[in-house]
Amino acid sequence: MKRLYLLGSIALCFSITFVNAQVAVPVNQHPVEKPALFSQLPDKFSCTETALQNLFKSTINTKVNFQLNDQLPVSGTALEKVVVTKQQTSINIRCSNYHDALLNISRIIQTDGSVTFTGRLVHPAFGDVLLLTEEKGQYYFIKQRQLLSMVE
Repeated sequence: MKRLYLLGSIALCFSITFVNAQVAVPVNQHPVEKPALFSQLPDKFSCTETALQNLFKSTINTKVNFQLNDQLPVSGTALEKVVVTKQQTSINIRCSNYHDALLNISRIIQTDGSVTFTGRLVHPAFGDVLLLTEEKGQYYFIKQRQLLSMVE
């Protein structure tokens, strides 16, 4: 009988220790609103495939100046150009005219030989991001809140 009381007491001590050891992690449910970097740009604007293809002519650590379209001039430095696979190449450009935001574009060669592009222009200190999407053969940059596309 004494052993049962001893085992019960030990089990009670372990359960109390286990319950008290679990600390609730604070959750930031209301993140701070960040200023918009691309407020002067429309919510959606087109970009030509030729302009995207010309980005991949840039070499690493060189200054680049180009127009993705009338609304989006880009000046900066090509940081990296990575051949991820035989079918995918990515380029990173630090855009000095957008507070050193990072433009990342990937060129993907499909099995049928066609080329598709995907990418984004983002700065972690600002609350918006430009996402490159393709609709019916035409490429568009779409402005979106950063909370919807990036984890902090």
